[in-house]
Amino acid sequence: MSDLNLAAPRALLFDLDGTLVDTAPDLVGTLYEMLGEMGVEPPAFAVCRNRVSQGARGLLELALGVTVDAKEYAALRSQFLDIYALRICRESQLFPGVAQMLKNLSEQHIAWGVATNKPTRFTKPLLAELDLLPPSGIVVTPDEVEQGKPHPAMIELAVEQFEVAAAECWFVGDARQDVTAGRGAGVVTAIAGWGYIEADEPTHEWQADLHFDDVAELAKVANSWSGSDSPEEL
Repeated sequence: MSDLNLAAPRALLFDLDGTLVDTAPDLVGTLYEMLGEMGVEPPAFAVCRNRVSQGARGLLELALGVTVDAKEYAALRSQFLDIYALRICRESQLFPGVAQMLKNLSEQHIAWGVATNKPTRFTKPLLAELDLLPPSGIVVTPDEVEQGKPHPAMIELAVEQFEVAAAECWFVGDARQDVTAGRGAGVVTAIAGWGYIEADEPTHEWQADLHFDDVAELAKVANSWSGSDSPEEL
């Protein structure tokens, strides 16, 4: 962690895949099912896992070498998402410690929400299945803004919905695009070091305000706020 003042924020915003929920088993499973239908040998799970934060785009590029500007990309992405729709929460689960951390935040009257590049049609069912819908009701997806992360629009919208100043909100995520979006919106940025990050990824270059190695480290900081003057419930 940095020496940033760790006083209680008025709101915490979280990325979804790789931050709150380990969705790699279902997303990589979707890729494997798709590649099986195509007769293509799949990459190792560990390699695929670290691309999950990039969604279908990253996984298709890894496995098939197809980029977003390729003429076949749209059809392949559609095929991928159709398969994923049938297994959104077959194996996905909260990262250890997340449920208790979020419960503690709510008990301290610190609002929390979600900002994810996952489309709404997948985000809402996943949150519902895992009983993860935030009490604040704040769940921002790319369907609500002109551009998803790394553009700051999603974070700016969440801050507006929280009705707090940007500096009073933290955004926690496991990808460079999360930090870029958060910095652009003026919030406090924190890296979820337990997420889908390559071992040799130079995360210091992301210029986040904070870095937490695991959920327990973030939860410890959050628990320390209970002894301070908690903000009023939003």
